[in-house]
Amino acid sequence: MLTDLAHRLRSIFRSQQVDAELDEEIRFHLDELAAAYVRQGVPRDEAMRRARLAFGGVDQIKEAHRDARGIAFVDHLQRDVRHALRQIRRAPGFAAAAILCLGLGIGVNTTIFSTITAARLHPLAVTDPARVVAITRGEETRWSYPVFEDLRGRSRSLEALAMAFPMESDAETDGESSFVTAEVVSGNYGEALGARLALGRWFTGESEAAAVISHALWQRRFNLSPDVLGRQIRSEAQSYTIVGVASHEFAGVFVPLRTDLWVPARTRPGLFSEFQDRRRTWGGMMLFGRLGADATAAQAAAELNAIDALLPAEPGEPAAGRRPIFVDPLPALPEPGMRRRVGLLASLLAVVVGLVLMIACVNVGSLLLIRGALRQRELTVRRALGATRLGLVRQLLTESLVLAAAGGVCGCLFAIWANRVLTASVPSLLGAFSMQFEPAVDWRAALFAAVIAVSATIGCALAPALRASRRTHWIDLRGVTAVGLRSRRPFGLIAQVVISFVLLFAAGSVLQTLIRTETADPGFAVAGRLYAHVFAPSPTLTPDERRAIYQRAMEQLRALPGVVRVAAISTLPLMPAGSDCAARPDARPMPITSSEVSAGYFDTMGISRLAGRDVMDDSAADSGVVITRSLSQRLWPDGSALGSRVLVGCNNTTAAIVVGIVGDTAVRNLGEAAQPHVYRPLTPRYTGMRTLLIETDADLVSSVRQTLVALAPSIRVYAVQPLSVHLEQRYAPFRWTVNLLLLFGALALVLAAIGLYGVIAYRVALRTQEIGVRMALGASRAEVAREVLRYGLVIVLSGIAIGEIVSAGVTRMIGAAQEGIGTADVSTHAAVVAIWIAVALLACYVPAARAARVDPLVALRHE
Repeated sequence: MLTDLAHRLRSIFRSQQVDAELDEEIRFHLDELAAAYVRQGVPRDEAMRRARLAFGGVDQIKEAHRDARGIAFVDHLQRDVRHALRQIRRAPGFAAAAILCLGLGIGVNTTIFSTITAARLHPLAVTDPARVVAITRGEETRWSYPVFEDLRGRSRSLEALAMAFPMESDAETDGESSFVTAEVVSGNYGEALGARLALGRWFTGESEAAAVISHALWQRRFNLSPDVLGRQIRSEAQSYTIVGVASHEFAGVFVPLRTDLWVPARTRPGLFSEFQDRRRTWGGMMLFGRLGADATAAQAAAELNAIDALLPAEPGEPAAGRRPIFVDPLPALPEPGMRRRVGLLASLLAVVVGLVLMIACVNVGSLLLIRGALRQRELTVRRALGATRLGLVRQLLTESLVLAAAGGVCGCLFAIWANRVLTASVPSLLGAFSMQFEPAVDWRAALFAAVIAVSATIGCALAPALRASRRTHWIDLRGVTAVGLRSRRPFGLIAQVVISFVLLFAAGSVLQTLIRTETADPGFAVAGRLYAHVFAPSPTLTPDERRAIYQRAMEQLRALPGVVRVAAISTLPLMPAGSDCAARPDARPMPITSSEVSAGYFDTMGISRLAGRDVMDDSAADSGVVITRSLSQRLWPDGSALGSRVLVGCNNTTAAIVVGIVGDTAVRNLGEAAQPHVYRPLTPRYTGMRTLLIETDADLVSSVRQTLVALAPSIRVYAVQPLSVHLEQRYAPFRWTVNLLLLFGALALVLAAIGLYGVIAYRVALRTQEIGVRMALGASRAEVAREVLRYGLVIVLSGIAIGEIVSAGVTRMIGAAQEGIGTADVSTHAAVVAIWIAVALLACYVPAARAARVDPLVALRHE
C-alpha cells in the first residue's frame, strides 16, 4: 500500500520524469516488435508500421497508464486551470467585473466576520479558559459583597472565587492625570482568572497597596519601559506601587471597554466600607471562579445553590425567592447588556453584508450567463467533437473557481484595509474611555473568506455552467447566438436593484433619524456652555473641606470676566444617569432617573422653570426636590405637585417635598421620550466627583482650567471643554453605525451598477450583428441608443417599484428595534429614487453609445 502511494505521489510531483520513462518504455517495445519483423525479412519501414499496429494506439496506452496511476483528475484540473487563465486573458473586462464584484462582496463579509470574531468569539486572554466560569443569576450578573464572601468561604468545587467592580476612575503618574476604566477587585483576582501578565505579578494580599496597569497605559505613560515595576501611580488620592503589567490581549472583564487599572478592594477604604454596608440584595460586583481539577460547572452550580439556600433572607427580598445561580463558561463579553448590544449590531451588520454578497453573486451569475451565451459556438463545437457535458461543466466551474480565488484574495486585502479603518475609528466612540477592539484577518477570517468564495462560486456559477453546457441543436456554427436572449427575464438584475434600494433606503432612514435627533431640542442650552469634571479625593479631604472647595471653585469662576453663571451637577446630561424610584405615599413606586444639582443649575442650563422655586445648596433633608413635568403629570395627573410629598428611592426611600417643577430635558439620549426625573440638592459623597457647568460668552477653557487647578494641591480637573463636544461624543457610536450602513448601501449600489453595466454591455456585444442589420435597414443611431437605455431603465424602475414595497416593511422592523426610526419622509424616497435613476443612466450610457457606434458593414461582413 505504501509503495502504491509512493508511486502515485511520484506520478503527481515528478510527472515529466514519469512520462519520459513511459515514452522510453513504449519505444523499447516498439523497437523490439520492429526488430522481430525485420528478422522475418520485412523491410524496416514496413516493420515499424506493423509494430505500431500490433502494439496499439500509443496515446490510448498513455491515457490508460495515467488512469491506472490515478492522476487523470490532476491532469484534467491542470488543463482546466490553464484554459481558465487563457479565457480570462481573452476577456479582461469580464474578468475584472467578476473579480471586483466577488472581491467587494467577500471583503465586506470577511471584515464583519473578523469584527464579530474579535468582539464575541475570542475568549478572554486567561490561562486554561475552559476552567474559568462566570457566576450569575441568569440575567442578573451583579452581586453584593456580603454574598460574595459567603460563597467564597463555603464553596469547595471552585478552586478560587473572585470579584470585580468596574468603575470610572482616574490614574495619575508624574503629574499627568486622566480618566480610566478601573476594576476594584478581590486579592485573588489574578489567580482566579489566570489573567496573563506581560511583566511582574498580581497582588499578594487584600490590603496590599499595589496596582496592575494595562499594556496600553504602560505604552502611553511609560513608553514600554521595563523599569515601570516599582513606580508610583495615584488613583482617587490613593498611592499604589505598580507590581504588574497586563498582557496586550487582556483588557479586563468589562470588554469591549478596556480596563487600565486594577487595585485591591480593601485599598479603597470609602468604597470598601460602602460594599460592606450594602444590603445583600444590592448588586454591583461581577463574580468569576476557577473550577477545581475534578469539578464540573454543573457540580459548582449545585453547590452554590445549596449554599445560597442557607443564606438568610433580607427585608424587601421578593417573596418568590431568589433566582437560581448559574455557572457558565466565561463568555468573551461577560456583561450581558454589552453582549446584547453587540449581538444586535452584529446581527444587523451580518444581514446587511449578506445582502451585499447576494448582490455580488447575482452579478457574477448574470455575467456568467451572458458569457456562456457568447461561447455557445465554442461549446457546441466541443460537444460535437466528443466532449462530455460533465467535462464542460467541470471546466466552466474551474473558470469560476479561478475568478473566485482572485476575488477571495482581493476580498482579504480589502478586509485588511477595512479593519484598519475600523480600528482607527473606534477611539472616537467613547470619548474619555478606550475600547479593546482589534479585528484582524487571521486564519479564521481567511478560512471564512475561502468558504464563502467557494460557496458563492458554486451558488452563482452552477446554473450558468449547466445551461451553457447543454446541447442546443438550434445553435448555428457561424456563431448566431442571440436566439433565446430576448426571452430571458432579467430577474437577477431586478433583485439586486431591489436589495440595493432597500439598503440605501434603510441607511437614509437611519441617517434622517440621526439628523432629526441631533437637531432636536434637548431641553437645555448648549451654546455658550462649558463643563469641567472636578475630582476632590475624599480620603484626603473631609466633607466640609470638599464642600468649601466646590463653593470656592464656583465663586472664583463667577469672578472670571465673561462668566455669566456657574452651577454643579452630579451626572452630566447624556451620561449614564442613576436609576431610581419615586412614588406618592399612597401609590406604588415607578422607575425614574435622578441627579443632584446645585442652586442655579436650571438658570445656568437654560431649563425652563414651570412652577415653584430652585433647590437650595447645603440644605437639610426637608429642603425639597425639583421634578420634571412628565413626572408631575404621571404622579399627580389631576392636580398640582407643588407642596406634595414624594418618596424617592427604590429600597431605602426618603420623603421630600416637591418645591419646583421644570421642563423635561434629554437625560440619557437626545430625542428620547420624556424621562421622569428628580433633581435633589447637591451633597458631597465619598467620591468627591462633580461636574461644573459654566455659562459664558467668551472662550475661557484655559482660564477655567487654571482657576480650578489652583484651588488645592490634590484637586484634579478633567475635560474642560464646550458642552457641544460632549454631545458630539455621545452620538459618535450612533453616527458610526449610520456611516457603516451608508457605506454598505453605497457599496450595494456600486455592485448593482456594475452588474447592470456588465449585463447590458454583454447584451449589446451579443446583439452586435442584429444591431448592424437593423441599422443597415434604416434604424438610426439614436433609436438604437434609446432602446438600450430603455431596457436598463425598465429594469431599474421595476426594482424601485418592488423596493418601495419591501422598504416599508424593513423600516417598520428597524423602527421596532430602535425607537424613532421608520418615519422617513418623501425627501428620503425621492433622494434614493433619484440616485438610482442617475446611476442607471450612467451605467447604461456607455453600452448605449457603443451600440450606436456599430458599423453595419462590419457586422454584415461578419454575418
